[in-house]
Amino acid sequence: MSILLRAHMFGELVKAVGGVDAAAAAIEAAVGHTVSRGTISKVQNGHAEVPYAWASALENASGRYPFLNMRSREVTGGPARSELACHLDMLREATEGVTALAEFEANPDDPQAVARAYAELADVHDLTAGAMARLKAMMGVRKGDAA
Repeated sequence: MSILLRAHMFGELVKAVGGVDAAAAAIEAAVGHTVSRGTISKVQNGHAEVPYAWASALENASGRYPFLNMRSREVTGGPARSELACHLDMLREATEGVTALAEFEANPDDPQAVARAYAELADVHDLTAGAMARLKAMMGVRKGDAA
């Protein structure tokens, strides 16, 4: 997984607990020593790896568990818990779709390349359609209404 994705997830946890100072307090309480606010900022910006103990401390403090859920999906090979917790699956499928399209563009007369590109884009469509439907429902948009 990309360091930038982990940094983004960590940054969202920092926001969820109330900012860098609150995150530092939560982390310090969990690990038993002081942590640098500058290092927290470096981790948020993708300039340093996310320490596992820090991610766990912020997950516990916020009640949100993106690292735990992501790791669980990696270990079990299972799908995301909901249409809205599928960002890693969506990223993987989108990457496969782009790769299949590039193969098709390189070999436009190859029927297998056409079929592969179509299949990969169908996977992307299915994931995004599910996420969009769930978001619409959360916004109170009924089927047939403008989005």
